Amino acid sequence: MRPRRRTQRSAAGADLDTAISAGLRSPKYVQLYNSLREWIFEGRYPPGAKLPTEQELATRLRVSRNTARQAIQMLVTERLVSRQAGRGTFVQRDLASAPVRSDFNQLMRRARRLGSGSRQRLARVEELVADEATRADLALVAGARVVRASHVRVAGQLPVGYVETCVPLDIARTIDVAELNRSPMFSLLNRKGMNILGADQFIGATLADIKLAALLETDVGAPLVSVRLLVVDDRNRRVERVQQWYRADSYTHHAWLTRRAS
Repeated sequence: MRPRRRTQRSAAGADLDTAISAGLRSPKYVQLYNSLREWIFEGRYPPGAKLPTEQELATRLRVSRNTARQAIQMLVTERLVSRQAGRGTFVQRDLASAPVRSDFNQLMRRARRLGSGSRQRLARVEELVADEATRADLALVAGARVVRASHVRVAGQLPVGYVETCVPLDIARTIDVAELNRSPMFSLLNRKGMNILGADQFIGATLADIKLAALLETDVGAPLVSVRLLVVDDRNRRVERVQQWYRADSYTHHAWLTRRAS
């Protein structure tokens, strides 16, 4: 008799025992998230498949239910899975719409290189009421106040970008706001012991309005690259909103793409 082949679901279930390693320094919920994420893209949990419940994961892996909940929430935040009330958590049917995953540490290194290769102009730090877009991105209530740092980034004699960084007022009070335009906010938060989990990054295109045209010394209606970054801590709270506008004639995004063997 020919041996029965394991199904994709049972294969992933068998591998759950390897989802967490006591020898790794990263938090258990991050390890579990990484394992589940890899299995989703490998097809062990194919589109539409149901994931184990938080309690099943906690019991199987001998971790707290909160650890399992944090791992699942990271997948929800990344839009790889969705929770369905009364039914469970399911892999999204269209994984092509999921965000591309990249290395946050590499983003930090790139920010430092940008800082060393250019200089600031018109740097400001101010406390103000969050506008509608900032409230939505940082999940703030109406009337909430934020600290906003802004500056023009200059390379040579040419202004190439304008940057606005907003953080909730309670977080801004924990740092020296004078540093906001000298170091990336996520670096300052890390120094204060806040565990930054990652960030959503959105890159798009827009046209220069009167304000941006003046700051970037270009024409109204000139093409600009818009980069928005929403930084998330390990409690799944958005702690920083960064909005950047770059002249299209001075912006290049370079990525190396590898192909995983099937």
